[in-house]
Amino acid sequence: MTDFTPQPPSCNSPQNTPESIMQYLKCTICIDVLKEPVTTTCGHTFCKSCLDRHITFNDQSCPLCKSQLPEIKVNIVLKEILKELQKPLMQSPDEFTGKPGEVPCDVCNEGPKYKAVKSCLICLLSFCKRHLNGHKKSRFKGHKLVAPVNDLDQWACLVHGRPLELYSGSEGKLICSLCVQEGTNMVSAEDEKDRKQAELCTKISKIEQGIQQRKENISELDNSESDCLNLIKQETMDIKNVFSAIKEAIKKAEVEALRPLEERRKQVEQEANGLKGDLMGNIKTLSKTISDLQILRDEEDPVFFLQNYSSTTVEDVSSDWTSVSLDTDLSFGTIRNTEVTMMANIKDEFEKLSKIEVARVKKFGVDVTLDPDTANAQLLISDDMRQVQNSEEKRDVSDCPERFDMFGSVLGQNRMTDSRAFWVVEVGNKKGWDIGVAREEANRKGAITLKPSQGYWVIVHYNGDNYAALEDTPTLLSLSNAPCKVGVFVDYNEKLVSFYDMEAETHIYSFTGCDFGAVIRPYFSPHMKEEDPLVICPVNPNE
Repeated sequence: MTDFTPQPPSCNSPQNTPESIMQYLKCTICIDVLKEPVTTTCGHTFCKSCLDRHITFNDQSCPLCKSQLPEIKVNIVLKEILKELQKPLMQSPDEFTGKPGEVPCDVCNEGPKYKAVKSCLICLLSFCKRHLNGHKKSRFKGHKLVAPVNDLDQWACLVHGRPLELYSGSEGKLICSLCVQEGTNMVSAEDEKDRKQAELCTKISKIEQGIQQRKENISELDNSESDCLNLIKQETMDIKNVFSAIKEAIKKAEVEALRPLEERRKQVEQEANGLKGDLMGNIKTLSKTISDLQILRDEEDPVFFLQNYSSTTVEDVSSDWTSVSLDTDLSFGTIRNTEVTMMANIKDEFEKLSKIEVARVKKFGVDVTLDPDTANAQLLISDDMRQVQNSEEKRDVSDCPERFDMFGSVLGQNRMTDSRAFWVVEVGNKKGWDIGVAREEANRKGAITLKPSQGYWVIVHYNGDNYAALEDTPTLLSLSNAPCKVGVFVDYNEKLVSFYDMEAETHIYSFTGCDFGAVIRPYFSPHMKEEDPLVICPVNPNE
C-alpha cells in the first residue's frame, strides 16, 4: 500500500487565503494545493496525477472511502478557481531580478523589491513606479531625475557626501556646493554639460564632414581607377593591334623569303621525276631486249637460230646515261629586299605606338629655363630665360669655367639626378640646331666633341635638310618631315634619352644605356649663323 502520510504545506499555497478554505483546496494524497483537480462520484477531490498513481499501484477505488471509481475527469470549475487564487503568486514583470541593466528601488523594504524607473541625483536614491509617485510632490520640484543609475555614489562628493551639481572650470572636475571656494570659476553641471554637448556636436559635425570628404575621395578614386583602367584597356588594344600587324608583316616576309625555295623545290621535283621516268622506260626496253636475246641464245635448231639471228634488232645502249644529273643550284638572289620591306613595315607599325608614348612622356613635363652663366658670349638669352639666338655682337661677359667659349651652346638651369623629365623646344624653320642633354662635368671649352663618350647626348640638324644622332659613330636620321617642335624625354634611372616630333607625334631617335654620371642638364645650340631663336615651350599634359 502506498504511504499517504500527510505532507507539510507547500510553499505554493495561495497567500492571504484563510486556512479554513485552504483545507478544501488541498489533495489528501500529496497534501499540496490541487493540480488538475478531479472529483469522484463519492464527492472526494484529488490531484489527477495522484489519483492515477493510486489506481495504478492499488485498485480502482476512492483512497478515502473505498468506493468504486468510474471514469475520472478533471473538475473544470475547481481548476479555474485554483488558477485565480494562484495568480498573486506569479512574479510581476516589474519585480527586480538582478539581471544586467536592472537597478533596484531603494525604498522597497518589505516584500519583493521592484525595478527602479528613475534615480534622483539630489536624494541619491532610485525609485520604482509606486515610490516615484511620492517623489513628485512639490517639495521635490528642484530635484534632478535621470534614468536609473546603479552606483549613485559616483554622483556624490566623496568629501561632503552631497550631489555633484557644479563644475569647476579651473579644476576641470565636478564639485558639490560645499566644495566652492572664493575665486573658483564654476558653472552648473547642466550648463557645462550643454557646453560640452555643443562641443561634441561641433566635433561630430567635423567628423561627419571628414567622412563625407572621404566618401567623395573614394568616389574620385573610383572615377580615377575607372578612367585609368579604360586607358589601360585602350592602350592594350592598340599595342596588341600593332604587334598583330608586326606578326603579319613577319609572316608575310617569311612567306616571301620561302617562296623561291618552294618554287625551286617544285621545279627540282618535276625535273627529277621526268629524268627518272625516261630512265625507267629505257630500262624496260633493255630488259625486253635481254629477254628476246636469251630466248634466241637458247635455241637448239641451228637453221632457225641463224635465220632469226640476222633479223634480230638490238637496242642501242651506247647512249651515255652515266652523266645524268639535276641542276641543284640555289643561286636565285638574296633575301635583303624582303628584309628591307619587312623592317620598313615593322617600323611603320611601331610608329603607331608613338602617339601613346608621346602622351605618356608629357606627364613628366618640367619648366626648363636657360642658364646665362653657361651661354656662349655671342648668344642672346631672353628675359624669361626661355629663348636663345645668335647675337651679331659678342656680349661683354666674364669667361667663367661654366661658359662655352667656342661652341654657340648653352645649358638649362635644371639639374636632373634620379628622375624623369620632359620638355619641348620650338625649332621652327631653322636650318641648323643642336638639342639634347649634357653631363654636368662635360667639357665646355675649345672645340668640344658632342658624343656620349664625352658626356653629350645630342641630335643635330645641319646643312638645311640633314639630321643626325651624334653617337660615338654618328647615325644619320631619315625624317619624312622636318620637325617644328622637338620633345626631349630623359629617364635618368633607365639611362634613356628620346626625341620626338611633337606635331607629327612620331619618334625621332633614342639614346640607350647612357652613362649620365651624377648630374645631367638640358643642352641647346641655335648655331652661330642662324638668326631665329630656339624657344622652350610650356608642356601641357592634356594636349
